[in-house]
Amino acid sequence: MLHQLNERTNNETSSYVLATTVLKAFHMLEYIAAHQPVSPSSISKGLELTRANVHRLLATLVSAGYVEKWEQGYGLTFKLFQLASTVPLNKSLRDVAKPAMNELEQIAHENIYLNVLSEDMVLAIDEVKSAHHVILNPDVTYSYPVNSCASGKLLLSHYSDEQLRGYLSEIPMRERTSRTILEREEFIRAVRSAQGKGYSTEILEFSDDLNSVAAPIIDVEGTVIATISISGPSMRLTEARIMDLVQPLMQAARRITERVAENTRSSFRPSR
Repeated sequence: MLHQLNERTNNETSSYVLATTVLKAFHMLEYIAAHQPVSPSSISKGLELTRANVHRLLATLVSAGYVEKWEQGYGLTFKLFQLASTVPLNKSLRDVAKPAMNELEQIAHENIYLNVLSEDMVLAIDEVKSAHHVILNPDVTYSYPVNSCASGKLLLSHYSDEQLRGYLSEIPMRERTSRTILEREEFIRAVRSAQGKGYSTEILEFSDDLNSVAAPIIDVEGTVIATISISGPSMRLTEARIMDLVQPLMQAARRITERVAENTRSSFRPSR
């Protein structure tokens, strides 16, 4: 926790006066993360800060893009995730997946994404851009409501029906287009269909001009830990083209899954 910084006595901190405003800002981010959406008065009471302090810090964090105003209060943005995606755990997964992603782009000639689940959102933690002149811009959106994308159906596929209903009862079903699945039982059927096929499609569900197809990356315990997906403009990545790409996509996912298993086994291999 951040408050432990005050207890450290090594040379990194003992020679300097800590920047208390920075610490307050991080404490605020932690508080918002635990209680979002949260009102300024709640933050003021929870962190024992003056209202002026809270509003000044909130304005700063909103301006920096880490906090946003929701209808019911303040919440975090996914800019924090973009920072977190550089940590070694995600880097190791990206390193394992990258060769297969590059090979798949050479076949599909569309954007290739590596995706993980974070609460009720699917996050793209890595991408290989298509060489096409007309492409999707991965810098615009890195996050997708779980009910609106191909990867969301697969990332929930290892849940039991009971777990899935419990999960879905606690999240909003966000509408992105007229084709986004909003009814929870219908979404459960889509999850089970994806589980049975070993891949999942997204036809105009997130965007009116986007289609995608995804395949699961599975750990040694059988949990879907990530997906690899192909996304492209619907005028080019048609449903017929998607079906042509299903097999190379699934083969890429299997190669990544095998490498994840190899890395897991090697990490537990006794030293000699």
